[in-house]
Amino acid sequence: MIRLRAYAGISTLATLSVIYHAFSSRGQFYPATVYLSTSKISLVILLNMGLVLMLALWNLVKLVFLGSPEKPSSWRFSSPSLSSDRTSPLGLSLVVTLLLIKALHWMAQKRVEYIETTPSVTLLSHVRIVSFMVFLLILDGLFTYTSIRQYIQTPKASMSVFFTFEYMILATTTLSVIVKYAFYVTDLVMEGQWEGKPVYTFYLELVRDLLHLSMYLCFFLMIFINFKIRVTDYLRYRKIASNMNDRFPDATPDELSSNDATCIICREEMTSAKKLVCGHLFHVHCLRSWLERQNTCPTCRALVVPTENATSTASAAHQVSLQQQGTGTSSSDGQSSSVAASGNLSRHEARVRAAASVHIWEILCHSSLPQAELESQKRCLESQIEVLQNQLRLLKEPAATTVDIKGKSVVETAE
Repeated sequence: MIRLRAYAGISTLATLSVIYHAFSSRGQFYPATVYLSTSKISLVILLNMGLVLMLALWNLVKLVFLGSPEKPSSWRFSSPSLSSDRTSPLGLSLVVTLLLIKALHWMAQKRVEYIETTPSVTLLSHVRIVSFMVFLLILDGLFTYTSIRQYIQTPKASMSVFFTFEYMILATTTLSVIVKYAFYVTDLVMEGQWEGKPVYTFYLELVRDLLHLSMYLCFFLMIFINFKIRVTDYLRYRKIASNMNDRFPDATPDELSSNDATCIICREEMTSAKKLVCGHLFHVHCLRSWLERQNTCPTCRALVVPTENATSTASAAHQVSLQQQGTGTSSSDGQSSSVAASGNLSRHEARVRAAASVHIWEILCHSSLPQAELESQKRCLESQIEVLQNQLRLLKEPAATTVDIKGKSVVETAE
């Protein structure tokens, strides 16, 4: 702020000096105005003063409507959901770059129109304008490629979509100007006797307008798709927020003491919190505001609400464990033991499948972990599956033996 005030003070002094010099040397208002509008140094100083006035107006509007600037909360810079705040200077620079490139395109079009209406044009002027248009075409292609690559990396409706279509429109406009200039050069070589030039120019402008129309339609189609996604996200949020107290359990005092009792969203201490599926804790109001924008955990990026298959699998595993705890000892006769063995076998089969599904779901939820940790979890999962399969095989053998013994006893009775 101090540097801005010093810069504004120096600019004001320079502007007053230039105006005083103009009126003292010319003596009258009109000659002084002509001098200020034709002198390059005076124009630069006056344009610089205009920039200073714009900055001063910007700060005045902020001060009147927003009050004194305050330091943003620390969570706005540490929270991964607000990455747009950190990239806003980049977005502003991209917008300024787009405006400058648009100005260059406008200058190229005006230069071509000037050359077409000038009777005698030097060869150097032709080389310059052709080189300038080729440079603009390469620049448009480069920025289009960069915007498309950024959109592929983050497939969502954002500023990259806007820049992609803008640079594509500028590229087609530049290409049409180059072709139109080629028509002019061809007519110039034929000494103005090319009768098909107006017809080809008309078709060129028609194709250009059709391309622009198709691009605008694609852009609005993507905006509509983004609107549909927003509606789906809103319905999902309403579904989750309607029963948050039942869906997410309250954190126990032991969990609050064992973990960091600081909510990562608001950076405040937690006396009561909600526990997500992944085990992380947050304030209920912070979690509600977070779910308005994201459906993943702020810490580990795991889904806040798992898919229906994972939910049913986890509930099946819980039911199986409850059945195992409530199962009594097997009866003394062979029929009761075979039924118990078959029931135990089916329960262990369900336990194997449920454990495998739950572990796979946990690995998918924590896919953002390092590769080494993922490999270790994979090996641990494989070893657990192998142990459960061995238990399943041991349970199958007594069941088969019981069936054989009962079959033999039936045969002996028949004889």
